[in-house]
Amino acid sequence: MTTKFFPLFLCLALPFATHGAVPLTEAVFSQVIKDVNVVNVDTRESTKAKLGDTFKNPNVIRTGPDSLAELMAPDKTVTRVGANTAFSFEKSGRAINLEEGSVLFHSPKGKGGGTIRTKGASAAVLGTTLVVTATDGGGFKAIVLEGKGQITLPNGDFRVLTAGQVTFVLPGARTFGPQLNINLSKLVENSRLVQGFEKELPSKPIIQIEIDRQIKQINTGQFEDTKKLVVNSQTKDTVTTVDSTVLQEAVKVMEPRTRDVTLTTSSFGDYANQLLL
Repeated sequence: MTTKFFPLFLCLALPFATHGAVPLTEAVFSQVIKDVNVVNVDTRESTKAKLGDTFKNPNVIRTGPDSLAELMAPDKTVTRVGANTAFSFEKSGRAINLEEGSVLFHSPKGKGGGTIRTKGASAAVLGTTLVVTATDGGGFKAIVLEGKGQITLPNGDFRVLTAGQVTFVLPGARTFGPQLNINLSKLVENSRLVQGFEKELPSKPIIQIEIDRQIKQINTGQFEDTKKLVVNSQTKDTVTTVDSTVLQEAVKVMEPRTRDVTLTTSSFGDYANQLLL
């Protein structure tokens, strides 16, 4: 039986035990790109983030359009923050509160992993790299790039994802969408959270192993590349897709009319829960 998978997606994730792990309550800015601000929760004052600054709970990081940030914790846990994102560390434990936007989270093996909490779900990892996106109305998406992640909804329903898999919940929905295999190579190639920084992601060699595994499965007929993108329409068992070549042509037409953002094939992965046609 041939398994089909998609270049892009919409998704979700949840927690593993972190007993004895060092709390994840602060980290140092290792890279700041464009508009990145730290909001003091007591005074509501906003200051520009700078390379080498230490970010601590309960303050909030907010990024603007086309902006990115990378934080390195003392135990080498990496948090990469996408554009139009707001998040903070919890006061104790190893959890991130993601109000909106996208983060890439990588916890080295043996460091206790971590949990990313949103309004729609929670995503937990242990020695894993994943990307989580939160949207208005409780929409949530999570993609595991390497390792394993468990995704849990407020009602207790959960799923376990492995490398190259994604599941999602649309804004306003209370159940999972289908669990899909995605084209990991295309995702990594086009993701700013992976490619948009000066230094290579520490887990990139492990992610490459998973990419090579997928390519082998395609070449041997175990996987079939659908060359389709998943858009924001789904039920428990079905999703709506669009042919990627058709989408690219539509984007070319849209570009001259776009002011705030230019949609390109390299940025598809950063527009969660949006129908681009």
